[in-house]
Amino acid sequence: MSVVNGILKEELERLERLQAKYSAMLEALPKGSLRKKKIGQKIYFYLVSRKGDRVVTEYLCQGDSPKARSFEEQDAKRRDLKSKVKGVKEDIAEIRRSLGKLARK
Repeated sequence: MSVVNGILKEELERLERLQAKYSAMLEALPKGSLRKKKIGQKIYFYLVSRKGDRVVTEYLCQGDSPKARSFEEQDAKRRDLKSKVKGVKEDIAEIRRSLGKLARK
């Protein structure tokens, strides 16, 4: 069982490093969600985030602006990273449960 235990510990360390990497990448991106609003015939981009108990909406740019594509890419990247962090956390929890079961045997 020590071989399995060693492999699980190595995988746990790898996942913890991966979680730290993803978290650092998330910190580099703007916090909040990108929202598009159509007013009249134009589309406007807003960043919606929390500051304390309040929800704050910040105007970013018009939809036809060159910056708009950048904001959309950052938002997609943020959503993808959040999904990956969630998966890694679930894997870490599963490995810790497995290590606990092996320790009891």
